Amino acid sequence: MLSFHFRALVVVLIVSLDLVSATSAPARPLKRIAHPSTLALEILPRRAIPVAQYSRSIPIEPTTLLHTDSFRLTISAFGQTYHLHLRPNEHLIHPDARINYYQTGSNGQAVLARTEPLLAESVKAYWGEVVAASHSSLRMREDAAGVVSRAKSPSVLGWARIMVHYQGDVMKGIAPIFEGAFSVGGVVHHITTKENYFRNKHELDPDVLPPLDDTDAALVVWRDSDVMTSLEEHVIQNGVPMEGAAYAPSPRTCGHDSLSYNTDPLQNPTLRRPLTTAWYDRFGLWETTILANGSRVKRDDIAGSGMPTNFVNNIGQTDACPKTQKVVYMGVAADCAYTDNYGSTSNATQQILTNWNAASAHYKSSFNVSLGIIELQVHDGTCPATADPVTPWNVGCGNVTLNDRLSLFSDWRGKKGNDGAGLWHLMSGCPTGTEVGIAWLGTLCQQSSSGSPGAVVSGTAVSTAGRTEWQVVTHETGHNFGAIHDCVSGCNSTTSCCPLSTNTCDSASQFIMSPTAEVTESQFSQCTLGNICSLMKGNTGWQTNTTCVVTPNPSQKTISLQMCGNGIVEAGEDCDPGQGVNSTCCNSATCKFLPGAVCDPESSPCCTSTCGFAPATQVCRPAKDADCDIPEMCTGNNATCPPDITDPNGKTCGPNGLACASGLCTSVSQQCQTAGASMGLQQACSSPNDKSCQVSCQDPTQSDQCIVLQSSLIDGSPCGYGGTCSAGSCHPGSLLDTIDAWYKQNLQISIPVTVVSGIVIILVLAALIIFIRRCVKRRKARASSTEPALQNQPVQRLTSWEEPRPPMKAIVTERPHISIPAALQPGSSASRQRAPSVTHHRSRSLASRDRRSPPSHDRRSPSNRSPPNRSPQSRSPTGRSPPNSSSPRLPRPIGAAATGRTRSITSPTGSGSRQFGRGQSPPLPRANWVDETQWNGSQRR
Repeated sequence: MLSFHFRALVVVLIVSLDLVSATSAPARPLKRIAHPSTLALEILPRRAIPVAQYSRSIPIEPTTLLHTDSFRLTISAFGQTYHLHLRPNEHLIHPDARINYYQTGSNGQAVLARTEPLLAESVKAYWGEVVAASHSSLRMREDAAGVVSRAKSPSVLGWARIMVHYQGDVMKGIAPIFEGAFSVGGVVHHITTKENYFRNKHELDPDVLPPLDDTDAALVVWRDSDVMTSLEEHVIQNGVPMEGAAYAPSPRTCGHDSLSYNTDPLQNPTLRRPLTTAWYDRFGLWETTILANGSRVKRDDIAGSGMPTNFVNNIGQTDACPKTQKVVYMGVAADCAYTDNYGSTSNATQQILTNWNAASAHYKSSFNVSLGIIELQVHDGTCPATADPVTPWNVGCGNVTLNDRLSLFSDWRGKKGNDGAGLWHLMSGCPTGTEVGIAWLGTLCQQSSSGSPGAVVSGTAVSTAGRTEWQVVTHETGHNFGAIHDCVSGCNSTTSCCPLSTNTCDSASQFIMSPTAEVTESQFSQCTLGNICSLMKGNTGWQTNTTCVVTPNPSQKTISLQMCGNGIVEAGEDCDPGQGVNSTCCNSATCKFLPGAVCDPESSPCCTSTCGFAPATQVCRPAKDADCDIPEMCTGNNATCPPDITDPNGKTCGPNGLACASGLCTSVSQQCQTAGASMGLQQACSSPNDKSCQVSCQDPTQSDQCIVLQSSLIDGSPCGYGGTCSAGSCHPGSLLDTIDAWYKQNLQISIPVTVVSGIVIILVLAALIIFIRRCVKRRKARASSTEPALQNQPVQRLTSWEEPRPPMKAIVTERPHISIPAALQPGSSASRQRAPSVTHHRSRSLASRDRRSPPSHDRRSPSNRSPPNRSPQSRSPTGRSPPNSSSPRLPRPIGAAATGRTRSITSPTGSGSRQFGRGQSPPLPRANWVDETQWNGSQRR
């Protein structure tokens, strides 16, 4: 939340220590009223309605208005005809909502008289739009098809919130009875019953006109433009003519900013800002701060009374608000004075539901957050003489002010603890002076209480009975959400209020959060939208607690409460035919079987009228579709029907894309034809990756446009790529299903990609084959260049170095036998003159190797080399002189042992001559010998 301030302005924190009244102001008197005439109430064709939503005691007839119906209400008033297109307010009633009715006992204590379930089917609450007459017929066809309303359509004249109390009877000429409000061109029209008009009538309000006939006498309508101004009211009260009136009374204001909790950041965490530090003051030495419970609170965002006025930077910004539908469930209590004002507990309950229907629709359209009811506590109209310690707020007006009542109610709410309610609201019949409402600021989802007596804080608010209660409820609940007042005349940069724009402060009292009671309070200002949305980020510190802002789920029950009489068999109940319903098998008061009964046909499909089990031949659940479902039969020994078994979703059941979905043979196009018959819809929209699970059809007038219907796709219908719809959400399939669906639904892309991919794969395989063939050829060529004698020889590791044998010791092998002449024996003179030559004998198959082997290097010293004139017989076959005794030991050639090579030491028989034994060959060349200096170690001397 950014700061709204002038940087050159020194802002001083003003903390109010006194707890004074903080309320909304009452409405001014009326100048004119009228009696509306109901011209038509046309119910649109119904889509499939789950039977489980209704108890068996309530019949479902086409001509009976249900809480799930959409319809057009046409009324006439002030010489105009209005067409109200209405749809159900789905999230007004919690699935486990109940009403607790209390009576005042003889000792003044409240006694619980009874608890009844608050069923959604019994509350006919609707919201919608006022549509121009020229477009109403087309809108009817769109509504019949379930087309999602397009925002800001020029044919929409305003909004509408209606609660139907009685549908009427056309055959008998009885008009419907309903209450609510609607706007046309920004002017709000209020409709109420004649009885409620009299209950809240101002002394200056006009009397009810004599009815022209009995059909229009039950309702009263007036517009905001029919409300007196403050000057007109003063003139009428004081009898001063208009032209001579010089007195203009100051407007009545809301005292909300006077509550210290609502203005002091030391007490209210909502007012605390996250700490920021200037670049030049890293340690905050230059800032003036205050400490509250260890928290550092900056003063640069506090103006005037301490409320941040920085919402100018968030004007019109709703990004932080929920993107999907959310709901805050509330508890509502009615004290004895409120019930007394409306005459009975049923009338008080009816009025509360009417108020919340209008308020909830405003929050839903503004913030995408509905206000639902989870519990009602209604006290009878007898106020106790002494306050009950359990419910101290349920007292007469007396000396208890509205502020005191708020504190007492907050203390009571804190003791209730976690009951599933994010807020509690008290409807009272005791205004204090001109104050008709009061609330704690920024206490959304606060279930506990804190503070001292007289100033106990919790998530609570109080509104009082009046002509436009829904506006007071909307205003005070806005404070609970964290909204401050809109700016009015005389505001400046230090005023704690929400400005009209970045350049204009005064909002002219034309919005709901105006502190003064004016005639145009029907919408939230752009600043309030940014105010509440910026606080709903849900972060810690100064933002609003949003833990109670939940996703509506009718099938989820957050509170377990046994409610016998709601037509639903719950844990601990044998049966439940409905409240007040006579049954031959079940006691409707105790929800237990009567003697001799084992089941109840009102609650069990496999039960006979004689309270016994049905035979196994009885069908308890017919097949929904012969192609995708089979009928289920009773078991004969149980009252319940076996589970529904259907063919798997996606199974093909017909041409044109028909597939099974929840036991029905259908397709998206077929669902378009069924739901959009009134608009002639035939084909589904071509949007393969649509995951909304809403019926989306091609516009028959514009083929490139899609019409999205309010109807959800049948569970099991395809969505996205390989996904399946379930309860309005798209659940993704497996990876293979996703790839397969993408391929089939994008053939214009997948086919070219497949062709190109195939060509690439073929090229890669061809290149791989060519590479392998070349590698094979190179290996064969290398193998062919190897010496024939070594081609088939295994690779052997060469000994790096071995101990030289004695130079004069002969190494004798078995073949051939070598004898050493006596002249060459150790110690003879011949052995000293020349070292014996070392020769290698090998088989004749290797003789060809000597001719192509290159000569090896002679490593003898120059002194030991043979003279140039030495005869050829003294040289080895390789042209080298034989080594002497001082030469290093040469290694054995590779494969010498494997090829049968022998080595012998011979001595010359004559000067410069060498002899070879029988079958011997010249010695091997040294071409394949390794460098002994590198591999055989250093030369040994």
